[in-house]
Amino acid sequence: MVNEIWGCLYGDKGYISGSLERELTNKGVTLITGMKNNMKPKVMKL
Repeated sequence: MVNEIWGCLYGDKGYISGSLERELTNKGVTLITGMKNNMKPKVMKL
């Protein structure tokens, strides 16, 4: 999906999924999205 992207990838709430986040993290890409109303707080990496 993101073969030539590096750094940060911005998307809307519809792009939130655990599998996508893991795939991007393994490729060195940070996924930045809004939070859905029913989501629990999550610790962010700095």
